[in-house]
Amino acid sequence: MYDSVSAKSRLRIEEKMEEMQERQTREAVQEVIGFNRTPSELKGQVDQFVIGQEKGKKVISTAIAFHYRRLGQALKEAIVENGDDIDAALKNTSTPKANILITGPTGCGKTYTSEIASQLIGVSFVHEDMTRFSEVGYVGRNATDILVDLLAAAGGNPHVAQMGVVYLDEIDKVASEVVSYKDVSGKGVQKGLLHLLDGVENVVDLGREKISLSTKHVLFIAGGAFENLDVIVKRRMSRQGIEGNWADYLMTEDLAVFGMERQLMGRFPVKVVYDGLTTQDLKDILSKSAGSPLLAYTGDLKAWDIDLKFTDDALAEVALRAQKEGTGARGLISILHRVLLEDMYRLPGSYTGEFVVDAAYVRSKL
Repeated sequence: MYDSVSAKSRLRIEEKMEEMQERQTREAVQEVIGFNRTPSELKGQVDQFVIGQEKGKKVISTAIAFHYRRLGQALKEAIVENGDDIDAALKNTSTPKANILITGPTGCGKTYTSEIASQLIGVSFVHEDMTRFSEVGYVGRNATDILVDLLAAAGGNPHVAQMGVVYLDEIDKVASEVVSYKDVSGKGVQKGLLHLLDGVENVVDLGREKISLSTKHVLFIAGGAFENLDVIVKRRMSRQGIEGNWADYLMTEDLAVFGMERQLMGRFPVKVVYDGLTTQDLKDILSKSAGSPLLAYTGDLKAWDIDLKFTDDALAEVALRAQKEGTGARGLISILHRVLLEDMYRLPGSYTGEFVVDAAYVRSKL
């Protein structure tokens, strides 16, 4: 069908697409230049969504706020110096970058914090599951696929892409092991990531087209459970005669002992330890978070004129079950679904009005 379009029409389409991309670039740059939230303001907005993790949110909000404020100011000056040439401004802008490493158990808010913060700033966000990655030349995704995902998240615009956030989920799963076969998805993947974090100019091969994409301004956030990392840190603290909370003394050296490449971990100067969520935290997520999974179920049933209400003890029961299952916040969705599935099937079209769920009802469904 593309071949049947006249040369004149094709040219007009290409011009329109170029205009749209230029407008998108300018809007994205202005978004970053105009970013003026203080760390406390950014944390205050994150607080509406992410429950608990007070210290972690302070550290992350500070790192992200300073990164984008610094980048925005540098871009503003570079655009003036380069005569409104955004491409040249991005290339000539150089700022220190504080990539972030978050450790903590599953479902404690690592990914959610990063995603919400990027949305509040107005930049592209990419979530990468590192368990699917392997060294180049082997079956599976490799580090260069991250660039393709980043480009896609930015609508194909490389200028917008290079100001985005990449979240490397389950980064601990690519830790090297002494077993030889493990290195296919361990050390090789880490070295591939190191290339991206160094902020070099990359070429994304899309088959019919090659696109240049720099990661110099991309903020990388890595997260993982890092099971038993506390044992490694405490052992070192004991040797060095250090007392205190191990989370306050996490160093690159400890991550290297865990199996991560020292050079790679050194590219994450900001290190944050998230705590496991308490039962009260899980209950607060249901009742206080702007991103509460309960809101989705309430809205769905409201469309059928059914007013879903959970009593306080019902919320506590759901939170307690999530705590027992050890799935953290993401387990809340599964539990709510199990509790409400039969009613979501049965009630629409046959009942309208208030539908109250109490603790006894939750227990009967679980």
